[in-house]
Amino acid sequence: MITFSGSANKFGKPGLQPRLRTMRRFQPFASLAVLGTILASTAVSFGATSLLTPEAKRDLELQPGVVFIKVSFEATLGGYSCQAGASGTGFLYRPDGYLITNGHVAQWARSNDSSADNSRMETAIPCLVKGVIRDAQNKLGRQLTDEEQNALLAQVVQAIKAGSVHIKGDPTIEVDLDNGQKFQGEIKAYSDPITEGGKDIAIIKIDGRNLPTVALGNSDEVSVGDPITVIGYPGRANISDESSLVATVTNGRISAIKKQDFKGTPVLQSEATIDHGNSGGPGFDANGRVIGIATFSTGGSGINFFVPIDTAMEFVRQAGSSPERGPFDKLWLDALDAYAGQHWTKAHGLMGSVLEMMPEQPDAKKLQLQAGANIPTNPFAKMVDAYGMPVVLGGSGAVLAAIALVVFLIARPKGTQQAARPVAPATMPLASAPPQRPIAGPGHEAPPPLQPGPAAPPVLNGSGTYGSLQIANGALAGNRFAIPKNGLLIGRDPSRCAVVLPLDSVSKEHAWVVPLDNGVAVIDRNSSNGTYVNSTDSPRINKVILKDGDRIFVGRSNPTEIMYLSS
Repeated sequence: MITFSGSANKFGKPGLQPRLRTMRRFQPFASLAVLGTILASTAVSFGATSLLTPEAKRDLELQPGVVFIKVSFEATLGGYSCQAGASGTGFLYRPDGYLITNGHVAQWARSNDSSADNSRMETAIPCLVKGVIRDAQNKLGRQLTDEEQNALLAQVVQAIKAGSVHIKGDPTIEVDLDNGQKFQGEIKAYSDPITEGGKDIAIIKIDGRNLPTVALGNSDEVSVGDPITVIGYPGRANISDESSLVATVTNGRISAIKKQDFKGTPVLQSEATIDHGNSGGPGFDANGRVIGIATFSTGGSGINFFVPIDTAMEFVRQAGSSPERGPFDKLWLDALDAYAGQHWTKAHGLMGSVLEMMPEQPDAKKLQLQAGANIPTNPFAKMVDAYGMPVVLGGSGAVLAAIALVVFLIARPKGTQQAARPVAPATMPLASAPPQRPIAGPGHEAPPPLQPGPAAPPVLNGSGTYGSLQIANGALAGNRFAIPKNGLLIGRDPSRCAVVLPLDSVSKEHAWVVPLDNGVAVIDRNSSNGTYVNSTDSPRINKVILKDGDRIFVGRSNPTEIMYLSS
């Protein structure tokens, strides 16, 4: 058995007691190190990668503003008729329904255009011939022999020469969004196809509001070698009815800039793939701005041409419709940013707002489902989801630093403690200490109201509190906040607000619920999207005295609803 004497044992080695005391003093630091390692590893695993690459996010952002265009008409020959037409692509540049496409896509819809009449007739004849042959085979119940088919075709040719083919009614332009919404279009400005000496641009108007749009760029700034992304609806990609509104995305580079081509009309050249049906579709630069409109290709050579967007701007001005972005575009970008940043709760809510504005939008539906499935249940992951990794790690670091300081003070040997500073005498004049403004946030006083209240507001019930706020929806649904004497600040900034709503529609300091001399009031803090009481259809408020059961709406679009309870 080993015995200890002072700080050395009988073998002359340092004693274990001081060592054990030292180890015990530093044991809390070891625990903190382990906790910090766990937090750091959790942070890395939670936010290491995004499910959306920057390229995929950009393509998703652009696609809703690219539309499918179908021009159709009915042709008749004797007792036979058929629906004929052609399809192409266009892109919206105003949320009230103005779009750009090719002149040759819209040409068939021009009733008093001789070139369009000839083109419609050329398309109608094969369609009618097929109908005549199909009808004859149905009547016979078998395939026609070659001799029978040739005789029937001779009759059809004679009828065509006799002028028996007619176009019935006016052609129509149908514009389809990728969510399946269909609109009838009207030509507002037009130029003939390039092959006929025109600039191959048409401006079409549909009746809509808050539609998705794309941004227009400047083709004068384009250089050879610049990237170009083409989005459109090539006919050969429509392998089923379900795929007809699934856009095709191809990429390439500007390989030449033809300053004088086709009777003076400039074109951009690229190897980016386009096909029949891509006509009229946008070509985007690296920043997601339209620099060209897909026009024609040289077949299998891989050389394709685009009308510069600056050429199209002549017809945009002619239509009296300057480019403009709409509310959908900002909302869609915010939703994609939240998804790419793995803020699943926020992304789920914003995708829901997107679907309210554009029902059945396929990408928003898919991403909302995925975001909902990814909403975390782990408390730490929930904080990261709500506030972002930098905020959570910063808060965690501050907590760890505070704990470390407390542990250090406890573990420090008593002999090294400094003498306490003398306390200032109680008779010191109040004016000798500078006034301190409290910091707003949970557990602290909120900033002063927009207009001063009384020094001592009345107690509203016997419990010594001023009622409470019950959150009815959103990420904080079910939470209840007691209203203290200095009130509750509601907003997006967690450093100042007691009720934190991490939504872009909520201002940093949105509203303040505070006791005044005549009751508890809700005061709007000059928010961007307004504060409303009992209905978002009512005017936004500046200050309202609340009654038990009143509902506060924070913002107007997809608002957070908060109920005031007086007890």
